Amino acid sequence: MANGVKIDTVLIFKRALGLFFLRLKMKTKHIRKVLLCEPSHFSVDYVINPWMKIGSINKTKATSQWKNLANTLTKLAIKIEIIKPAKGLPDMVFAADQALIKYKNLVLSNFHYPQRRREIKKYLPWFKKQNFKIYKLPKKCFFEGSGECVWYGDLLFVGTGFRNSTGVCKFLSVYLNVETKCLELINPKFYHLDTCLFPLNDTTAFYYPLAFSQKSQRVLKKLVKNLIPLADDEANNFAANSLVTDHRVIMQKGNKNFAVKLKDLGYKTVEVDVSEFMKSGGGIHCLVQTLEEEYA
Repeated sequence: MANGVKIDTVLIFKRALGLFFLRLKMKTKHIRKVLLCEPSHFSVDYVINPWMKIGSINKTKATSQWKNLANTLTKLAIKIEIIKPAKGLPDMVFAADQALIKYKNLVLSNFHYPQRRREIKKYLPWFKKQNFKIYKLPKKCFFEGSGECVWYGDLLFVGTGFRNSTGVCKFLSVYLNVETKCLELINPKFYHLDTCLFPLNDTTAFYYPLAFSQKSQRVLKKLVKNLIPLADDEANNFAANSLVTDHRVIMQKGNKNFAVKLKDLGYKTVEVDVSEFMKSGGGIHCLVQTLEEEYA
């Protein structure tokens, strides 16, 4: 009995035991190496999504936040590679948008907006030096990398509606030899799939229902065993734009309810503040391009 409330210790034990055996059955993702881009030239110089307001970035604060994210990744035993930014390319800092990588296969992005297309010319030489097998899409087939793709086990969910061309799913399936499933996005604030869908493991995913068409909501409910909706405040605070590695979730600071849900599922949380980057429409996942990961 605590504060007048009877505690069922047997139920708590059974729940903990159930989580333990569930974790034994599931494959655990370990991120080993990532690519980041320094934020030296990060700013909001144009508007291509509802989050952006020209001149809104505190550059000193943004640099501090980026360094803290990099330090956090290092503390979690993740090796970091860093690419130098280019003047006049403020969104180059969002490394995840540049490509989709599976093992040594890489599908290069083909940005929808002209303002971002020169970023690829800066990333491509770096990718070539890493000996990736690089696939390029047809010129009119738009694709925005890991920002528009998330893995759910061996299934690749691909966002469409704002940035990606509808036909990109077929190309990704062929290039990477994987099963793909397109999901239609309908909310301009959640223009990339990684802002509204966060697979935690191969049985559980968080999503923001209002970001998806009714058809795509039905697809998710059919394919994801444990699909958990995010509240408005969680979605708008980039809860879905998190990273998971070794039963730890690197998440945006201030998502208290989201953190509780993760804890109940047996995960530890690591809070990081990247609020300056959110002013440009990107969060933690957007800033990090995963290069190598293992499942055990």
